[in-house]
Amino acid sequence: MKNVLLIFSLIFALSSQAAITIVSDLDDTIKITEARGVPTDFLRGMVYTGMPEFFQSATSYSDSLYIISASPTILAHKVKETLKKKGIAFNRLILRSNVTEDKFTYKVREIKRLMNASSDDFLFLGDDLGKDPEVYAEMKRLYPSRVLGIYIHVVNGRPFTNEAVPYWTSLDLFLREFEASRMSSESVELILTKLLKEKDLDFIFPKKAQCPKEATVWEWQTRTIFMQEASELMNRFVRFCQVRQSSKKLQ
Repeated sequence: MKNVLLIFSLIFALSSQAAITIVSDLDDTIKITEARGVPTDFLRGMVYTGMPEFFQSATSYSDSLYIISASPTILAHKVKETLKKKGIAFNRLILRSNVTEDKFTYKVREIKRLMNASSDDFLFLGDDLGKDPEVYAEMKRLYPSRVLGIYIHVVNGRPFTNEAVPYWTSLDLFLREFEASRMSSESVELILTKLLKEKDLDFIFPKKAQCPKEATVWEWQTRTIFMQEASELMNRFVRFCQVRQSSKKLQ
């Protein structure tokens, strides 16, 4: 009898845990678009190092990924082709059918539809080039108990709401999620290895994106259990950004 009760207790505990849905922006969050560049930037199929691995690893605690972008629906085939090639599985790609519609209005409406149709908790990923910080802050205001986290990729370094956590690399996301007791240590080790092996840091810091020249933004990572690898990466990133800045001054 005790064993039966234990089994029912475990089933109840598991069923009472809310599922997690991830909503992510596309350009300058997953895909290296450099949206401040020329129009052809939107057709490129490059993604930030570690982002496919992030979404793959997150499937251990999230079974839904929605990708929402203000890009026009005419790009749907190209975007899906890129995501498939990079191994990013998603439930639905949401693109803007009316390119004249305000981006904030469009994204708030579409994400509200997702949240109203689900009982899940939500994680949001975006960048600071568009309206993502404001959109996700509005979601937090409307659904305060269901927003687990807001991560904003720092591209141009503009100020944004305190509701969001800034990040510069995919490792930042892995470690933040690890600290939230969602991401596994094995997944963090895998991304550390991948980033340490990355030869072209333009896939982490594209030329038009902010490239931190000081270690301040990553020092928190050296206080985690991954301090050795995190320190090595931090030093490599800082050196790279300092050299890039010096090169720009000489141009």
